[in-house]
Amino acid sequence: MILILGTIFCHAEQVDFYATVSSSEDTAMIKMTTDLFYTKFMILDGYTVNDMRSLPWTRENHRGSTSFYVQVEEDSDGGWICTLTAIKPDGIQNVSSTKKYDTYYKILMDSKASLENLMLNLTMAEGNAETAIQEPEAQPQPVENSTAAGPASPSSEMMDSIAGTWTGEELIEKILILRGGRGFVIFKNGARMNISISPQNGTNLINIIQNGKSNASFFPELQREAALKLAPTAEPVEWEMMLQDESLVGIKKTLVEDKKSPSGYSRGQISVKWTKER
Repeated sequence: MILILGTIFCHAEQVDFYATVSSSEDTAMIKMTTDLFYTKFMILDGYTVNDMRSLPWTRENHRGSTSFYVQVEEDSDGGWICTLTAIKPDGIQNVSSTKKYDTYYKILMDSKASLENLMLNLTMAEGNAETAIQEPEAQPQPVENSTAAGPASPSSEMMDSIAGTWTGEELIEKILILRGGRGFVIFKNGARMNISISPQNGTNLINIIQNGKSNASFFPELQREAALKLAPTAEPVEWEMMLQDESLVGIKKTLVEDKKSPSGYSRGQISVKWTKER
């Protein structure tokens, strides 16, 4: 067992990361998706990633390593369809995973989990090609200039751009973000929540999470009696945001009404939008 584990960790699998395929005209968004998945792959254990983002995957471009690319298309109902494909070194067999998302933001937030699941499926498919792997279909042409690799934006630059005072939620007076990655939320009920801010390098994604113990006043949407009961064991309030122009748009993870829960509430998601004060 020790020898097997040693072999796994000492011999990382080579993966060629190719251009994203899409017919979307939003080239900036497609590039951000490409760069985000590339960043996630770079920190995935057991793989050495070769940057092939300037090229679409084709059998002619295939170099004999495991290959990977993303395909993103707009759906007719306004949602998005994202397909991840990993191609074995033979250049013929592959494993792919397709998911539909109601917003583009959710593709980005799901990138790490969907990537890990795909590569796990590829590993499990070894020796079972007939049932787990299928022949790749002909690929559409990638969007022109949509996948050119660029340097990741340092976290410090992102913090400089978002530092300041924000508003937008009905029951929050203001949100103050400091350049050092800290800040606080001031509620209209007078409560103050300390927060930690963590931008993701090379993307417009920002994670903001409650720092410290929960307080009933952090859940002003709940009935006071319920908030007092649930706050001591509640998970930290968290925001997963994307910087769009001069706004922060995304989801807030907090306690929400849930008629199926014995308490009447459970952790859920709320769509939010913050605007920076001048």
